[in-house]
Amino acid sequence: MKTILVTGGSGMIGRRLSEMLRENGYSVIWLSRERHVNGNYPRYRWNYHKNEVEKEALEQADIIIHIAGSNLGEGTWTRRKKQEIVESRVQTAALLLETIKTLPRKPEAFISASAIGFYGMHTSDKIFNEKDQPAKNDFLSRTCKKWEAVAGAFQEELGIRTVVLRTAFVLSENSEGFKKMTVPVRFGLGAPLGSGKQYMPWIHLDDLCRIYVKAVEDTAMQGVYNAVAPEFVTNALFMKTMAKEMKRPFFFPKIPAFMLRLMMGEAADMLLEGSRVSSQKISDAGYQFLYPTVSEAIRASL
Repeated sequence: MKTILVTGGSGMIGRRLSEMLRENGYSVIWLSRERHVNGNYPRYRWNYHKNEVEKEALEQADIIIHIAGSNLGEGTWTRRKKQEIVESRVQTAALLLETIKTLPRKPEAFISASAIGFYGMHTSDKIFNEKDQPAKNDFLSRTCKKWEAVAGAFQEELGIRTVVLRTAFVLSENSEGFKKMTVPVRFGLGAPLGSGKQYMPWIHLDDLCRIYVKAVEDTAMQGVYNAVAPEFVTNALFMKTMAKEMKRPFFFPKIPAFMLRLMMGEAADMLLEGSRVSSQKISDAGYQFLYPTVSEAIRASL
């Protein structure tokens, strides 16, 4: 039985992924702020602010899945919040890398989260794929570039098979972002955000976690993959589909972009901008989506 070390295990993605890994016969341990080795998932302590991590966890790990990171949608992007977003992803990965260098036994694979924010917060007709370059002068893109650079060092410096999953907006009944979107719809106030013409790349939580499991098991997988569903939808179509699945009207006028920017600041661009992102590479690797259409994914998430 292989042991999988998950960072960010207590989050929405981490919990569902841990369940799936255990169902597939793996032993799962977490890195956490508090040590609790007798819990449902044994937790080992780490603190990237102090450059501390319990080596015992890394010594056990056959594979590491790194999905820790400060929530992008929580609060406005102040200078301090931006620093936390970057450090909670980049410094944590760097801490793992430097600690593993000191160990006699290395993990077989390092699988890291990233985000489709790599391609930038803008709306265009382009369909982005894994060969495209990061956007310039864009906070999320710069963050993803740094994040992926540290992940790539596991392969380049240690020869460890590395997979990076650029993740889209995750649909799930446990997603706080998805729950917030259902509230106005429930009261018959569903509406497109801004122009509504921006594309909204998405993926259902179970598909995302199954892709992580595939990355664990498929040793041919290496490098960057977009973790996005195959169906392209605009924000307007997404909101209209949600209203239809919830059997609610969809007559409300568009929510002006300036209102969202007043409430969320720069972070509003995550909702107001978006281009299409290709899922072709992960499909070519043999992955078949449980929820290939947004209507199926929304229905499963309500």
